[in-house]
Amino acid sequence: MHNNNLLTELKSGFTTGTCASAAAKAAAYMLINKVIINHVSVVLPARQNVVFELVNASLSTTEAFCGIIKDAGDDPDITHGAEICAKAVFTNEPGVTIKAGKGIGMVTKPGLAVAMGQPAINPTPRTMIIENVSEILPPNTGIEITITIPNGEELAKKTFNPRLGIVGGLSILGTTGIVKPMSEEALKDSLVIKLNQLAHLGCSYAVFSPGNYATAFAKANFNYNEQNTVLTSNYIGFMLEQAVKHRFKTIVLVGHIGKLAKLAGGIFNTHSRTADARNEILAAHYFNLTGDNVGFNFIMKANTTEEIADNIKNKAFWNHIAGLIKSKAESYVYNDLTIEVIVFSQNIGMLACTTNALSLLNCIYESK
Repeated sequence: MHNNNLLTELKSGFTTGTCASAAAKAAAYMLINKVIINHVSVVLPARQNVVFELVNASLSTTEAFCGIIKDAGDDPDITHGAEICAKAVFTNEPGVTIKAGKGIGMVTKPGLAVAMGQPAINPTPRTMIIENVSEILPPNTGIEITITIPNGEELAKKTFNPRLGIVGGLSILGTTGIVKPMSEEALKDSLVIKLNQLAHLGCSYAVFSPGNYATAFAKANFNYNEQNTVLTSNYIGFMLEQAVKHRFKTIVLVGHIGKLAKLAGGIFNTHSRTADARNEILAAHYFNLTGDNVGFNFIMKANTTEEIADNIKNKAFWNHIAGLIKSKAESYVYNDLTIEVIVFSQNIGMLACTTNALSLLNCIYESK
């Protein structure tokens, strides 16, 4: 039986980046103050404070060590229960230095947020570690933090890291520091709540955003209005159906090329475990449009859509993809919605948009 209270029972968790930051700060504190502690508080990117309990804390004359057990909440995360560890030692160079140890992957292919040859510690977690450790670091003091995950190499085999070219362990990830629960039924229920609210306000239009990247892009480039923005997560098809059900007429879909490329192939649940043919979709349409064998082969072999966007500069191609996403999405709901599309990448910014997308987006964001 459907449980309307299920949403309230779901618990958020914390990213590997948050756990690494907590362990790093705790290890640094113990080394600086020559005392073992049991708990530590860290500041997340949204500036809220969170307290963590330490495990396996130890201290010697030259180093401090501790771990944080990752709690992913109700999200089915492969790293739930993993121990994220940090070791702190003093250095002669003032400031915070970050190193990766056992269980942290190394990046071997281009197109990721971290350069090739570097440990897979993404920019936001790296900033979190530096900021949280710097908060307690005395002036003119240098400290080196080494992040480890004891069983990271084994866990990584159950993720997409190997196919992304991240070898030897897990990635330290996170954009907000918090893991949102991903129970499918409850998540869908939560996503529809915003549509219900807008429908009751008499709205017939909305901006659809798959998640954090799209929201950050909209905030950076437009007069972002949270009131009229609806998160879809990976359930873009489901949310388009719900928009029709709630009598919406117009949707502006703003998304990263890595998500929306799947729509160009008729894939409307964009979770990577459901379907992932991004390279094939983009390569096929690129070759059909240009006949360029070299570009086709590059797209097929590319590690990520970011790498594709960085190297394929054909504006007509990206406009074609945006138009194709619009066409497929409108067909998905039997043309009961007008759907405009804005596609972006992290490095390039806006790649393409359909004809009326920008004017509609600005109209929607100006509506209060």
